[in-house]
Amino acid sequence: MLADFAPLLGTDVTLAVTDQDGRLLGSHPSFPVETIRLLHEAARAEAEIVVTPQGALTALRAEGRQVGWVLASGSLPSASQTQALLKALRQALETLIGVALEKRALARETLDRYREINLLYNLGETLATCMGVQELLQRVLTQASQIIQARRGAVLLYDEEGRLTIAASTGLKPDGSLAQEGQALAEEVARTGKPQIINDFTNGEGRVPLLAVPMRTSERRLGAILLADKADGAIFTAGDEKLLAALAWQAAIFLENARLFENVRRQRDEIATMKRYMDNIFASIASGVITTDTQDVITTFNRAAEAILRVPAHEAVNRPYHQVLGFLGDTPLPTLIEEVRRYRKSRIAHEITSRLPQGERVHLSLNLSTLRGSNGETLGVAIVLDDVTEKRRYERERALVRRYLPPELVDRLPNDLAELGLRGERRIITVLFADIRGFTRFSEANPPERVVEVINNYLALAEGAVRYHRGIVDKYMGDAVMALFNTPLLEEGEHAWRAVQAAWGLQEAVAAYHQRIPPEERLFMGIGVCTGEAVVGNVGTEDRMEYTAIGDTVNVAKRLQENARPGQVLLCRRTWEAVRDRVRVKALPAVRVKGRQTVTQIYELIGLVEG
Repeated sequence: MLADFAPLLGTDVTLAVTDQDGRLLGSHPSFPVETIRLLHEAARAEAEIVVTPQGALTALRAEGRQVGWVLASGSLPSASQTQALLKALRQALETLIGVALEKRALARETLDRYREINLLYNLGETLATCMGVQELLQRVLTQASQIIQARRGAVLLYDEEGRLTIAASTGLKPDGSLAQEGQALAEEVARTGKPQIINDFTNGEGRVPLLAVPMRTSERRLGAILLADKADGAIFTAGDEKLLAALAWQAAIFLENARLFENVRRQRDEIATMKRYMDNIFASIASGVITTDTQDVITTFNRAAEAILRVPAHEAVNRPYHQVLGFLGDTPLPTLIEEVRRYRKSRIAHEITSRLPQGERVHLSLNLSTLRGSNGETLGVAIVLDDVTEKRRYERERALVRRYLPPELVDRLPNDLAELGLRGERRIITVLFADIRGFTRFSEANPPERVVEVINNYLALAEGAVRYHRGIVDKYMGDAVMALFNTPLLEEGEHAWRAVQAAWGLQEAVAAYHQRIPPEERLFMGIGVCTGEAVVGNVGTEDRMEYTAIGDTVNVAKRLQENARPGQVLLCRRTWEAVRDRVRVKALPAVRVKGRQTVTQIYELIGLVEG
């Protein structure tokens, strides 16, 4: 354009363009350097267009500021004509420069928009794979620093106490701290929500441009992103600010999602930990724990329930309880579950008895209650069960023992009564039978109430004598009583002597009792005592057990009692041999006892040897 315009000024005129400092733009080897210097010196004090003997020049302006000079040298026309032509040339050049600047701005804006879209797209893909907050923040900062070409940067987030702290950084000092001005800028931007650029900030390192944008969502402030020290000494631009703001907005969304994910994961882990904890508790509880949902499907079946009911948990969970626990269908359990679910009331300490699939008889204590959600809705039924089979057996055995022993002796017995031989033990014992003579005639002549009262008085005398001499009353048989000495319940080394003392003491007690009652109530006792081997233990069914002795010794003692006259005590030979030095007896003719091949020698007890 300059070459086309120069002939209008003159055939030997040369045109050139310089920058604001006088450096030639383009290739103009024929333009005198000295002329350029002289023209610039003249322009300092002259008007907009300067014409001198050395040439002429005029200032070029674009976007409201001077950007260079147009110079002319050679044989110029008159000053007025030169000024007019240079003015026209300047206007044309300024128009072209304006168009070029607009194109450049448009191209730059297009490039910035492309960079922004490309960055956000790539960042979205990158952040979509990040579920951890720390990893996400570091990737955001890395991407921003690379695209905007910042050497240093940090992501600052509000902590639980509302303080803005560094959550991720790059290129900072070894201690990870920010300069005071950088921290202050980040805090202001985070508080106000308005991005800021400070390109004229200087510190000990020189000029360090700063760019900060807020990180926030529509609901709350999260913090700020701060970049510093752009590469090659450049400054941050409005495009950089816009790009970083868009990145920060997207990062804020991903950050909230990542935090939400971490919260969900933490809650899941807490729930899993709590479940494991509860599972461990359920597993360690001695009681069986079974829970069902509203459809009667089993949801919990702990280890104790497995052991008590002999049903594996994997065969119980997620199945209807009436299928799993069908063997309890004929017990009150189904009714209890229905009542708890319908009326939402607990059922406490219900006992049921049934047989397990393996055939074992079991006694269960049940506690049932509703399972409720956080809003009070019914979620199902909880069943806590305990196997009380052994407990009930223990209680039955204790109750059985209490029938035979004084309370003070019962309390001293071992917990495991199996040690006492309740299941059956062969040993040497002494058996005593006592029968009220004349009772049949008395009962026929008196009303039942009086009969019962009188018989109880005599039996009380018998029990008192037996217990006083460390024996146990085995049973009452109408008007007769059976007593045992030296049982596993109450061992006694001199059991024969104790039994003889009890028999003699009973006769003396009856005689003394006769002194206090009317003649028509004066009945007598016939007593038989025998020592020998017998099997002692519980006899009967599980629901009804009795402690007794079985064997020939028992039969002989019973026969002796049947042969004894009113007020008479008969001893077998083995009993007499055990106490011969302590008693006075009268040998009687041998008798044949039913069921024995040989005759039995018997002795009538006359008295006890004093001392």
